[in-house]
Amino acid sequence: MTWPEVEAAREAAPLVIVPLGSCEQHGRGMALQTDTVRAVEMAKLVAERMAPQAVIAPETTVGLSEHHMGFPGTITLTPQTLQQVIYEIVHSLYRHGWRKVFLLNGHGGNNAVVDIASIRIRTDFPDMHLASSGISALVPDVISQEGVSELRGHSCEVETSQALYLAPELVRKESLVRGTDRRADLDAAGRLSRMHSAIHFPQPYHRLDPNGALGDATAASADFGERQVSAALDRLTSFLEQFIALPLPDSGSASGPRSL
Repeated sequence: MTWPEVEAAREAAPLVIVPLGSCEQHGRGMALQTDTVRAVEMAKLVAERMAPQAVIAPETTVGLSEHHMGFPGTITLTPQTLQQVIYEIVHSLYRHGWRKVFLLNGHGGNNAVVDIASIRIRTDFPDMHLASSGISALVPDVISQEGVSELRGHSCEVETSQALYLAPELVRKESLVRGTDRRADLDAAGRLSRMHSAIHFPQPYHRLDPNGALGDATAASADFGERQVSAALDRLTSFLEQFIALPLPDSGSASGPRSL
């Protein structure tokens, strides 16, 4: 879009969707940009359904991927840098008049940073609404019904199926391999890291699986991906319709970052 096109769109679109991705290994059979492209393609579906009420900001193509740096091609930002990137993107949108922003996060490794950046944004710009989610997080019931692996979470049948539906060019079907899909197959630290969901004990992926995958990508299908995406799209657009309808918070004369 040109700036006049953005100016015109702003009048009809109170919502901006910001896709967040990563550049990281996705096993032997999926491209490094899988998380970014999934977020962008999902954002397009949401914006199309909600047109003309939503526009899509440029995607962030690198995220927090330190846990994947054992594999060539992975690029990571530090948590501080990614937090600042998110903050400044939203601040820019704020300065142009948008007060409702949704962060569509394609990479689970970004979650903690998204949460911290969101706290900063809500504190500094109290007269706006900001929300965020990933794709898989919207459909745990669909995933639990059809996911076949005991252990999954990266380049597995869930994520690979989403890619096959949203952007099949990301997937090299002939190179897909079954990753570590049972807790018993992990080393001692890996098994301990997966013992209690409430305890956070992350491990680098090159120690979890030699191919960088948790789950069985060979069990993926575009049909399973479509069921996930369709349910996620319904739930997300339902939320965003209500999100758009919300009145803005009353913050007095807030016009930018505040300090003591």
